[in-house]
Amino acid sequence: MKYLNFATLFVLLVSAPLSILADESTAGFGNLAEDSDAPIEAIADEMIVNNEKSEAELTGNVVIIQGSTRLNADFVTLIYSESGSEVEEMFARGNVFLLSGEDEAKSETADYNLARGTLIMTGDAVVKQDGNTVRSDRAEFDIETGAAVMTGRVRSVLLPPADE
Repeated sequence: MKYLNFATLFVLLVSAPLSILADESTAGFGNLAEDSDAPIEAIADEMIVNNEKSEAELTGNVVIIQGSTRLNADFVTLIYSESGSEVEEMFARGNVFLLSGEDEAKSETADYNLARGTLIMTGDAVVKQDGNTVRSDRAEFDIETGAAVMTGRVRSVLLPPADE
């Protein structure tokens, strides 16, 4: 197993998924008020980098923070290109919690696929935004448009607009 310089690898692996989630033009969940130039902090009990597989694994109490975006999970796997310059996918599992500004989502698993531009959360997915809450077995978000598809016994609680 080959090991990269931690700082270089971390910037390559983590900044891409969080920067994509940070696009302020997104209309649905993912309408994240985030500065992609903000420093990235990752905390985990263990990090293993395997260049032969083009992946990194963060295990145990994983916390990834960039500006006002925070991802918590028990385990995160990052799949990157052979050149190491691009993240292709990021998988989080176990007590997944994503917070950005006032928007939050939680589930048992999350799959960020950068090529597809999707975030798929499964296992009791709960999304809270602007006081509204949607629960489902599966929530799929288009990162570019903010469109969402919730499937599997969907329950929503929507607040009426406040009078101005």
